[in-house]
Amino acid sequence: MAILEPIYTHDRERVAARVGKTLITYGRLCADIDSMAHWLLGEGLKPGDRVTLHSQVVANTSYWDWIMHLGAIRAGLVQSTGGMPPAVAASGAIGPYAAAVGLVETLAPKANPARKLAFSPQSSAPLAEQLEIKDAKRKLDGLEAQSVRLLATSGTTGRPKVVAWDATLFEARLKQVREIGDLTPDTALLTLLGLITTTGLRYPIAAWQLGATVLLATFGEEEPDLADLTAASTFLATSPFRMQEVLRQAPGEWPGRETRVVELFGGRVPPMLREQVLARCCSTLRMSYGATEVGRVAAGDTNLVDRNPGAVGMIEPGIIVEIVDAKGNAKPAGEPGIVRMKSDFMVGGYAGQPVAAGARAPFREGWFYPGDVGIVYEDGLFAITGRTSETLNLAGAKLSPITIEERLARLPEVQDVCVVAMQLDRGDVLTAAVVCAPGTDFKALRKAMRPLLPRQFPFMLFSVPKIPRNAMGRIPRQAVAKQLAARVKEGALKGKGKA
Repeated sequence: MAILEPIYTHDRERVAARVGKTLITYGRLCADIDSMAHWLLGEGLKPGDRVTLHSQVVANTSYWDWIMHLGAIRAGLVQSTGGMPPAVAASGAIGPYAAAVGLVETLAPKANPARKLAFSPQSSAPLAEQLEIKDAKRKLDGLEAQSVRLLATSGTTGRPKVVAWDATLFEARLKQVREIGDLTPDTALLTLLGLITTTGLRYPIAAWQLGATVLLATFGEEEPDLADLTAASTFLATSPFRMQEVLRQAPGEWPGRETRVVELFGGRVPPMLREQVLARCCSTLRMSYGATEVGRVAAGDTNLVDRNPGAVGMIEPGIIVEIVDAKGNAKPAGEPGIVRMKSDFMVGGYAGQPVAAGARAPFREGWFYPGDVGIVYEDGLFAITGRTSETLNLAGAKLSPITIEERLARLPEVQDVCVVAMQLDRGDVLTAAVVCAPGTDFKALRKAMRPLLPRQFPFMLFSVPKIPRNAMGRIPRQAVAKQLAARVKEGALKGKGKA
């Protein structure tokens, strides 16, 4: 089975997507994909050319953003999303590009590719009516075999890297989604993760392969009705952090809660979040853990966190996960250690980089080391207890920032929080950066926080407007710690304090 060809086998009148209130049939979807592919090739691009695709909407992907990406696959192009971190583009791992496609008017001069192809349809009319297509008769079947998807990943170091999925590997990842059984032809799927994420990319395509309906926010730049989208969904895929945002944007109990499944990807599920989602949004709350380099690794019902707060699911078929010590020796079931894994459809390295060697290389002797610390139990339950790159080191003591953040997030004044170890001249300081409502009494907040923190460490609290996060909600802790330390030294941070 190829990537897009199965989509063309469904009944042409079957509903492929609901965009706002508009229903898109499979016949219309396939016609728009073909129009996009013909337009790209008619503009002089060739199968195998590298393009960067710049979406109109980042989080709740629009219909035309999807058509742009699917058309590039259909045309056999090597594609990356324009939402990749600037460090990736600057690294040279992806480029040079033959063209930038999409919303290209705002591209910085230094980001200029060889060409810019503006693509931003202004209506819901079929694409063939909105584009001047120079060669609409060219045969497209089979071109997708030359397509390659370039994806950003933080790897084990927190620094962005690029993973390349050729068409064969891409299809293997889609097959994994289909065989899990979460999606059926009757699913109404809503993903609240953008095309820069593997979940936001794979799940809608796998749903279309099965003949399901995908719920999309808009055709373009108009504001989506998130409450309407969530109410229409039978399966919602998002991250824990994005789910917290959705709970605020779509308040109250959601219609259809009894028949809806929610699956959270990319991180541990805090107990409080679990309680809220089950009470308001769904009857089944699942979690999933994976890696761009390896695929989906573990999944399961969130009741598994009752066994271990860091549980991310049961290890999936075809995936091997081992827990080892610093020398690579396997540890017994139930003992924590360094996580390593492998599968039949993992990549062998990062695009544009030589395969690293040595004890800290992410790819070693056929294994991928994701940078996680975890536990595997005898029955296959997999739990993440921290990250080797995130574990806080304060004067030799090791702390889990995630565990501390989960405690602090329960305080009603805290809207978002990041915990880091700030390195100052006088020593290491346990530090919390928080987002709070205007008018918060920080003296009282520090007093409420103090019993929730290890008493032996000095502690500082900062008010910030926003916590930086990547597409899956993960925090660049080292960068945050350096920024806060620099502002402390300058004496310019408002709301700072020590408890």
